[in-house]
Amino acid sequence: MTLQIPDSLATQSGCGPQDMLFGLAIGLFMDGRLTLGQAGSALGLSKPQFVDLLGQRGIPMPYDVDDLESDLKTLDKLFPNQPAMPA
Repeated sequence: MTLQIPDSLATQSGCGPQDMLFGLAIGLFMDGRLTLGQAGSALGLSKPQFVDLLGQRGIPMPYDVDDLESDLKTLDKLFPNQPAMPA
């Protein structure tokens, strides 16, 4: 698919083609329409490179209670004999 961006939008935003593509990829990622890997791939980046780019631009990773619960389950599987951390 080819997407045409009006020159006025590019001029007003001060963005070049790569910045426009980054904006689209990050918008779709933050909206849950692209995974981390898909968004990075759209920019020709690996997952770690994409995460680094988000950090450089001050964009926080989306992380909710479901993510936390999933991470805690993973940690329990990886370290079954470790006591839970006190609250």
